[in-house]
Amino acid sequence: MADNNTMPVYPGWETVRKIGTGSFGSVYEIQRNLFGRIEKAALKKIPIPQNESDVEELYSNGYDSASITEHFKSYLEDIVREYFLMAEMKGHTNVVYCDDIRYEPKSDGFGWDIYIKMELLTPLIKVVDSIQMEDQIIKLGKDICRALILCENKSIIHRDIKPQNIFVSKDGDYKLGDFGIAKTIEKTSGGTKIGTYTYMAPEVYNNMPYGHSADIYSLGLVLYWLLNERLTPFLPLPPTVPKASDMEEAKFRRFSGEEIPEPYYGSDELKQIVLKACAYDPKDRYASAAEMLADLESIDGTELLQASLQCIESRNSDGEQWSEQSYVIDPTVGPFSKDDLRYLDDKDRMIGVLARSAPFENAKEVETAIVSKGKMAAWTKQDKIRFEKRKRQKKSFIHVSIILLISLALIGFFQFHIWKSANAQSQNNA
Repeated sequence: MADNNTMPVYPGWETVRKIGTGSFGSVYEIQRNLFGRIEKAALKKIPIPQNESDVEELYSNGYDSASITEHFKSYLEDIVREYFLMAEMKGHTNVVYCDDIRYEPKSDGFGWDIYIKMELLTPLIKVVDSIQMEDQIIKLGKDICRALILCENKSIIHRDIKPQNIFVSKDGDYKLGDFGIAKTIEKTSGGTKIGTYTYMAPEVYNNMPYGHSADIYSLGLVLYWLLNERLTPFLPLPPTVPKASDMEEAKFRRFSGEEIPEPYYGSDELKQIVLKACAYDPKDRYASAAEMLADLESIDGTELLQASLQCIESRNSDGEQWSEQSYVIDPTVGPFSKDDLRYLDDKDRMIGVLARSAPFENAKEVETAIVSKGKMAAWTKQDKIRFEKRKRQKKSFIHVSIILLISLALIGFFQFHIWKSANAQSQNNA
């Protein structure tokens, strides 16, 4: 079966729709009806080889039909081994689980079509615009660190951590997928896959020995991307649109060891964690995923804006009104009322709300915490513009009020002086 527009058939399941296409195959949503209950899953279809040019290349290198078949069979066996590896990790909260695999010979040439059935999840790329708050990015980092701890325990180096391989469950847990399969398939195809180097550790790119810290580097770069307007290091920030030459230069600077600048957003604590994970020399990075997880957990806890950072911005067509989609009442930070949530774009009002409910000594502590923890959390750029406008209006009102009061005082003074003079004159005339 060629990998074209034909929907794949999986025994006992109905193919609903194609939900994605990656570098190495396509993913479909499938379902089955069990006594009136619908069960859903994802089905990844991977063709081996990827295209006819791979076969032609082998012919040009002196392979015959039998040796070409054996060549591709070795990669099929590698993928089956990777499947069993993923099946062993089934049940871990932060790992995409697979529970079945099938393969069948291609009807129109060499190789096989491979089908892997796995849990149905939402790709991170499809929900990334809703990840604007620091605690969400911290959670993603923590969840993938837990997946990497499992990898370390099983002596696995993922080597392909990137946003496309991170998924979100319906419960909001982040999961790591594609353990080794992408690397195995990549060997079967000539040429370089687009995006291969974007999150790759320098030692991998430079063909140096590498270990688990290569995965820590890639995770750090994913967090950097989330904190940096969805851009990797050394690329120009909006409104400039990076050109191909900018991307090539940024790759060169990163792989040559130039120190990575801080991401645009984020608290100082989170920035330092990300920069340590992305250190050029593996010895300067975290020694393990558990060590990185500990640092991420140290800045989580009951931070300021714990409740408000759970509130997702939802504006109407005129862009002025707030409506909460979800929020958390945390007794150590709140409670926050719906009215309180409406003022997330107004710093002065939010300070007042937090000062009466959060465990801080005074409003100044709250303000300091907002500045350090909430830079990218409560305000969008439009919110900042509106806040600055209100701030200027407030200052103008104060200035006008002061001038008016001074004017009234002067008028009163002169009127009193005139009255006093007139009164003295009338007394003299008397």
